[in-house]
Amino acid sequence: MPKITGLDKQWQQLMTLCESESKMQKDGPHPRLLKLLDSDIAELAAQMGFDERRIASREFRAQRDGDHIVAIITD
Repeated sequence: MPKITGLDKQWQQLMTLCESESKMQKDGPHPRLLKLLDSDIAELAAQMGFDERRIASREFRAQRDGDHIVAIITD
């Protein structure tokens, strides 16, 4: 079984943060938690190479090879 890469871990963390943000938005007003999630998402996504427009719109895409993320699509 192939080893999980750092990019795989970052991608999974980013997707988990985005899912949590979406759930919080649906569940009702959680302004402090949403602000924290927004900050965490922006920081991680910027580290991964996403630009501000993609971060603001939450349009994150990646290239997969089986179960692994091999590249971040930033254009």
